[in-house]
Amino acid sequence: MNVQRVAVVGSLAVVVAAVAVGLWLGGSPAEQRLLRFDEQRVLELRQLAQVAQRHWDSQQRLPETATELIDGQFFTRLPTDPVTSEPYEYRVAGPRSFEVCATFDRPSRYLPASDFWYHEAGHRCFTFDVTERRRDGFLD
Repeated sequence: MNVQRVAVVGSLAVVVAAVAVGLWLGGSPAEQRLLRFDEQRVLELRQLAQVAQRHWDSQQRLPETATELIDGQFFTRLPTDPVTSEPYEYRVAGPRSFEVCATFDRPSRYLPASDFWYHEAGHRCFTFDVTERRRDGFLD
């Protein structure tokens, strides 16, 4: 084997090793896509909760259904799950509380379990009391 061939094989081995380590540390592209979908779900649930809170602030009542949140100002249509295209769940949970729910593909990344928006994989609902203003929820 000549020197050039050894250099090419060595370089190729380094590139393959770097790609393998990168995939191992960062996850596969498919895994990253699932994580991005979950981040989008959290963002859209936050928006849904904020609009429900604004509805309470202006009308002193919770909307019975999510379609009442379509006002042309904040929502022209309800946000939908990026995979299923189904609307997120919204439901009144009490006289001054409501829930927004989604089904997540993976557990939260970069969030401690104590964070309000932390979730495991699977179906998860987040409950809000319109009389509480919390920093970790949706309004500061």
